[in-house]
Amino acid sequence: MPEASRRKSRGQSLVEFAISSTVLLLLAMGLVDLTRAFYYSVALQGAAREGARHAAWFNQSARTNPYLIDNEVITTVRQALTGAGFTNGQVNFVATAGCLAPSDGNGAGDKPYPQSAYPATPQTVNVYACYTTPAPGSQQYGSWTVVPTDNAWKLGDVNVILLMNFKLITPLIQGLFGGSLDLAYNEHFTIQGKP
Repeated sequence: MPEASRRKSRGQSLVEFAISSTVLLLLAMGLVDLTRAFYYSVALQGAAREGARHAAWFNQSARTNPYLIDNEVITTVRQALTGAGFTNGQVNFVATAGCLAPSDGNGAGDKPYPQSAYPATPQTVNVYACYTTPAPGSQQYGSWTVVPTDNAWKLGDVNVILLMNFKLITPLIQGLFGGSLDLAYNEHFTIQGKP
C-alpha cells in the first residue's frame, strides 16, 4: 500500500474515532446520571416503606400504636436514607393541615404530586405523612403529633410520601431534562390493631 494511501486511511480512522468516541462518551455520561437516579429512587422507595411500616406497628401488650406519630416517621425515614448518603438536614418533614393532595385528584393520595410540594433545593427530600382514621367516617391528617393511647386507629391507613429534587450532573442530560428531575415515592400501610 502506497504511503499516501496509508496516511489517508489513518486520517479517516482518526475522524471516525473522534465522532464515535464523542457519541460513546455522551452515552456513558447519560448512563451515569440514569444510574444515580435509579439508585436514589430505590433508596426513596425503601425509606417510604420503612417509615409507613414502622408507623403502622401495633404493640400487643400496651394495645396501642406507639410509633404512629410524625417524629417516629421522620426518624425512621432519615435512618433508612443514611445509607444512601443523605444527612438529617437533607431530609425534611413537612407538616400539613390535611394530606398532600395529588395533582390529578386521585382519592388514594398517590402520585403525581404538585410541583410546589417538591423541595426547591437539589439533593434534598421532603417527607409527608397522611394518617387516615378507620372507616366509617374516615378523617385525614397531614400531621399527627400525639401517640394514640388506645386501639382506635386499627385498620386505618398511613401513607408516607417522599419527594426529591434530584440534580443531574451530565450536561447532555441536563439539556434534555433541565437541571433536575423530580423523584416521588409513597407507601401505604394498614395500621395494625387487635380486634
